[in-house]
Amino acid sequence: MMPKAGDCAVRAVARVVAMENGWPVMKGLLMELQAPLDIQSVKEHEKVAIKDDMIQLISTLHMEYQMVHGDINQLNMLRCSNGKLRLCDFDSARPIDEAPEACEGLCTDQYLTPNRDFFQRGTPPTPSDDIYTLGLSIWELYVGKQALIEELDNIEKVLKERRTVDLTEVEDQDVRELIRGFLRQGGALV
Repeated sequence: MMPKAGDCAVRAVARVVAMENGWPVMKGLLMELQAPLDIQSVKEHEKVAIKDDMIQLISTLHMEYQMVHGDINQLNMLRCSNGKLRLCDFDSARPIDEAPEACEGLCTDQYLTPNRDFFQRGTPPTPSDDIYTLGLSIWELYVGKQALIEELDNIEKVLKERRTVDLTEVEDQDVRELIRGFLRQGGALV
């Protein structure tokens, strides 16, 4: 899926192949070396540009490449040498129009949307799931910590109750409302 995501993805430079029963089996990809998005080191004056880049990245992935990533989070966003963000970890990605049964729908527990809930992990990710997790990623950028990390032991209950991050921790009202709209697309009651 990575090559199909065009300039939304970090470029793969080689395949990792192993021999199994005399046959070559692809085990992974080697990517261009890029810098992880370290939200704790982002300066206040950089946040608006990074937020806008995040939004543009996901919008382009959905609209231009007709693809859902399925596991949007800060760990899967890398900064390229030109400063732009790109995505990695396309294990959960799928074309938007792909038949649901063709997708495993894996994702990081704390980034599951209330609409998918804990027991629906095998369901394919949707654009709304990406938008919800984009909201979590922007929240993390502005708050400087990982979303729902304290709730991981109770994530099933959090999802059933459609709870999510504490929006009052975001000081900028416009950004808070943007995040609220994104989280609602994934089913959060905020």
